[in-house]
Amino acid sequence: MKKGLIIKDKGGQFYLMAAIIIAAILLGFLTMSNYSTKSESISVQDVGDELKIESEKVLDFGAYSSYSGSQIKDLMGSFSGDYVNYMRNDKDSYFLYGDSSQITIAGYSLLDTTIEVDAGEGKIPLNMNGGEMTFHDINPASDHIVITIDESDYEFELKSGKNFYFILFEESGGQKYVAKN
Repeated sequence: MKKGLIIKDKGGQFYLMAAIIIAAILLGFLTMSNYSTKSESISVQDVGDELKIESEKVLDFGAYSSYSGSQIKDLMGSFSGDYVNYMRNDKDSYFLYGDSSQITIAGYSLLDTTIEVDAGEGKIPLNMNGGEMTFHDINPASDHIVITIDESDYEFELKSGKNFYFILFEESGGQKYVAKN
């Protein structure tokens, strides 16, 4: 009879231990915190890819609608401003658009900054107002344009017809990422 009680007691102990382990596992799942956070950042490379496609479509729209040069300039200025707003104004962004007779440098910088543009007649300093879109018109003397931002040169070749180029910056984890076309 003693053997029967011992076996019965061990069976009860087994079920009790199994219940405690299952309860601990369930409690662990219920109290576990999720440490991942949703990121609202828009990758500068993704925006660059979109800009390549969308800018082409906007320029095509202006051309097919028989817009004048000033209307296309206004259209591209509006387009650039919309993209800065889309990026939630947290990235420095510079746009160059126009043709060989006149180009517009549009820029959005988080802080007041000065960039330099060499359009064939030496470097021209352009002040960019922090926190707002700034526009500068330039009559290029060359089809080769160099924009200097933070001591880095970005070169563009003006093609015949309408042009649209961009430079986007993003800082993440102490690294600076650049997208341009």
